[in-house]
Amino acid sequence: MSNTQSIETDSFISTGSKMVRSKQLAVVAVLLAIGAVLRAVTPPIAGITPNFVIAMYCLAILLLRPNIGGALGIGLVGGAVAMIFSKSPIPYLNLISEPAGALACALIVSYLPEFSVKNYSFKPILAAAIGTLVSGLLYITLNFKFALNLPPEKMMVAWNAAFITVVIPVTAINAVLNQIFYAPAKKFLKI
Repeated sequence: MSNTQSIETDSFISTGSKMVRSKQLAVVAVLLAIGAVLRAVTPPIAGITPNFVIAMYCLAILLLRPNIGGALGIGLVGGAVAMIFSKSPIPYLNLISEPAGALACALIVSYLPEFSVKNYSFKPILAAAIGTLVSGLLYITLNFKFALNLPPEKMMVAWNAAFITVVIPVTAINAVLNQIFYAPAKKFLKI
């Protein structure tokens, strides 16, 4: 059986009568718990609290290579966890932004050809960056639209400020963390 067939057969949430694998659920649960704890205990850095929940669900998607339904499930659970630590006036927006970020990450993981240098993959940095960008952009857009109800010209100023001062730094942090932890986690989990 080829490596691709193994991944398809063992996908996180399979279609039909296949069961969800307990090892995969445990990996997702542990990574999301790590993300939650890190988000809870990490003090703001220059006013920004990194969103380690996004970093950890991106890492779970990179390690487990779930199908689209599985990625959305990981994102939904990640959104529920992120709600607990949200400083937003509308924390439920995480239930929209995190599945979108997880889906974007999964699409990069699934459909972007592998690119590596001397067997060192650079897909983790890109997948986590895209996943975090999608989540962050959707989150700030919805937050400003529904929570602040600003006039369009003021909303653009606030949106640009949030994008530059929050989304970009969090994207960089999550991308670097995924690049650093992907290979050791994959080796440790024997995936």
